[in-house]
Amino acid sequence: MAMNEFKVSVTVDAPQIEVWNALVDWKSQGEWMALTYVTSSVDSGGDSGIGTEIRAFTGIGKFGVWDEMRVTHWEPPTFCAVDHYGRLIKGIGEFRLTAITSTTTRFDWYEKINAPTPLLALMKPGILIAVFFSLRRFARSVSAR
Repeated sequence: MAMNEFKVSVTVDAPQIEVWNALVDWKSQGEWMALTYVTSSVDSGGDSGIGTEIRAFTGIGKFGVWDEMRVTHWEPPTFCAVDHYGRLIKGIGEFRLTAITSTTTRFDWYEKINAPTPLLALMKPGILIAVFFSLRRFARSVSAR
């Protein structure tokens, strides 16, 4: 297995705190992340933070992969990092928000994943395209609020 890095950035026409609140509403990630269903340890109430557990299934029907994560760094409203500790997907993920103006925010998404090399290498271009379009969908949904 080898480490693969993924980076995508989008600009969101909304204040940083609004982008943060929408981003860390884990369950709602399934509304904008392509082919993904998300649950977390705070879905039934409580606040996210270090230790929050997140499970995401990405795929179609029964065909896909579970990604299990735990929040390891929590610096609202600018930075969140997770540890991917699932059976197939291991590594780190980061969300970084930077205020460009009082009403515009840059969202940088970064993943460093250790997964079966041949499969991930073949899928990397498709993953980056899917993430880019998903983050654009996220940006539009937050901007429309």
